[in-house]
Amino acid sequence: MIRVVNVKGLRGEARAGVVYVGRQFAGWPNSGWGNPYKPRPGFDAVAAVAAYREHLARVEADDPEAFAYVLRVTWDRTEGGAKPLGCWCVEATAGDGSPVVCHAQVLAELLADRFGAKGRV
Repeated sequence: MIRVVNVKGLRGEARAGVVYVGRQFAGWPNSGWGNPYKPRPGFDAVAAVAAYREHLARVEADDPEAFAYVLRVTWDRTEGGAKPLGCWCVEATAGDGSPVVCHAQVLAELLADRFGAKGRV
């Protein structure tokens, strides 16, 4: 499985060793993989991640070839899973203190499912 790390405070070489998959923020460029669904009252982080999963499925269904291409480019940027994906929410917790699966972890699962075995050969 590809690791997912929180990018808060990363500088220099540590920053270069991460494939950022969030929205444009704090000097990080828009990756195109950011979750368009932000938690808000009545729509928590769990719902936002579920909406992201559905979003990825729709994007893939709309143009499978383009989706496969950008997924492959992202896999290649991780150097076959060696570099972690980075986002801001990976260490988030729900209101009860339990960890929340973030959009980057969803993307990591997808990359591992598609390229995990083949990518490490």
